[in-house]
Amino acid sequence: MRLIHLLQIFIRVMQKFTFKKLELQNEDGWLKRMITSPHVRRTVIYATVGAVLGFVLYYLSDEKVAGVFWNDAATKHVLMGLGMGVFITNSPCARGRC
Repeated sequence: MRLIHLLQIFIRVMQKFTFKKLELQNEDGWLKRMITSPHVRRTVIYATVGAVLGFVLYYLSDEKVAGVFWNDAATKHVLMGLGMGVFITNSPCARGRC
């Protein structure tokens, strides 16, 4: 008897709820969402700027060999600039977690 009474109360309570129709939309794949995110865009921009600055520093430095556009020293400078650009955008302090 008590179970029937609780069931009737539950049915009355559930009848008071109104539910909206759920509309589902197709989501893009996780790779596309990640690539188009602002953080990835910022990381790519900073890494590119760092690589360009690394090459400019190589070109203006004394390590430049006459007549040679690219060598191991240029690669080291570009990779160092690229690493600094990635570090600047992905360091904990850059993300507000100092």
